[in-house]
Amino acid sequence: MAEIGRRNLLTVSRSSTAGFYLDGGPLGDIFLPPKQAPDNCAPGDTLEVFVFHDNDGSLIASTQMPEVFCGEVATLRVTATSDVGAFLDWGLSKELLLPFSEQVGTVSEGRSVLVVVYQDVRGRLVASMRLDKHILDLAEGLRSGDKVTLTVGGKTELGYKCVVNHRFWGLLYDNELKRPLTRGQRLQGWVRRVRPDQRLDLSLNAPARQRAPDIAAAILQQLELNDGFLALGDKSPPEAIQRIFGVSKKAFKQGLSKLYKERRINIEERGIRLLK
Repeated sequence: MAEIGRRNLLTVSRSSTAGFYLDGGPLGDIFLPPKQAPDNCAPGDTLEVFVFHDNDGSLIASTQMPEVFCGEVATLRVTATSDVGAFLDWGLSKELLLPFSEQVGTVSEGRSVLVVVYQDVRGRLVASMRLDKHILDLAEGLRSGDKVTLTVGGKTELGYKCVVNHRFWGLLYDNELKRPLTRGQRLQGWVRRVRPDQRLDLSLNAPARQRAPDIAAAILQQLELNDGFLALGDKSPPEAIQRIFGVSKKAFKQGLSKLYKERRINIEERGIRLLK
């Protein structure tokens, strides 16, 4: 079954002088223009396509994929404005409409705007800058420690409001950051805590239980590069650990503890030594 605004695997059902038609299931035949079809395309072939509405309202398929799919958040450049709204470059020849009613502030040609893509009442794919209409405050299915994709939505008194996995709002606190963030910036993060009210507290640092194996591997790599000895240990200053491994002293010591328990290193007065 074909889904509008999504990546689909559809079968070529027939061809004509105008182009090809794909089996869209309940949506019926979906037209694929010849310029979008691969060489030697024939009925029975299965193609990966994006499905959306053409200017006349009919469904059309493209083997070219957009930068953002339905239900996702992205920063897109305004290519033009008109009486109906603004048009955004999202990677397809048919640009994405940002209606006047879905705009916030001044929208002008050349500006980049943070939007969510959704289907309007007519089923057309359009963009909205009014993220609160489409992003949920209460999280579902996420737990503390889950790795997530973050899109920065804006600054608050406590930190930055971020869109989590294109679906939920979460808060990234200032004390988690080394530098300011920008609206629309895409980051990898983790759920630090799911609060009793089902709202999310976020972090840019992996939970300790996930960091230790990675840091342990980095310690081993550094030891191998330095003939099996590293003048760094559990009593080293945090600045030295941060400079070499980019982690806190606590995380570094967790990595040391893991390697020591596995009998892969020996902790000496002057540093750590790799055990063969």
